[in-house]
Amino acid sequence: MTAADPSASGVPRIADSSQPTGQEQGLAIGGNVGALWRGWWTWSPGNGTFNLQIPWNVIGPDSTVVVTASEINSAGARFVGAAPFQVSSIAPGNGVVTFKISIGWNSPLPMRTDVTVLN
Repeated sequence: MTAADPSASGVPRIADSSQPTGQEQGLAIGGNVGALWRGWWTWSPGNGTFNLQIPWNVIGPDSTVVVTASEINSAGARFVGAAPFQVSSIAPGNGVVTFKISIGWNSPLPMRTDVTVLN
């Protein structure tokens, strides 16, 4: 488990990401999916349950969005620690996805979310 900044509190905020919010990063694929995008975001430390949002203009109300969350160490590497991270209630909208994250730990922990968008 990583040591969290004791001064950090409140709702986690995006600290870094893998992609700009532009759609030009897309990859055309077949089947009933016309496009697929994947990106990641790191967040300031948090604990408890929050509704979080990621703005990304490739997301629409009819998108299928998959969000995963992991604890990260000081180098940003994902790992499975003792704290449970749970993502639920994923709701895509116009240029944004809203989701619920629950971090079951008694102090704030940094995290990374990985997002896959299918259109």
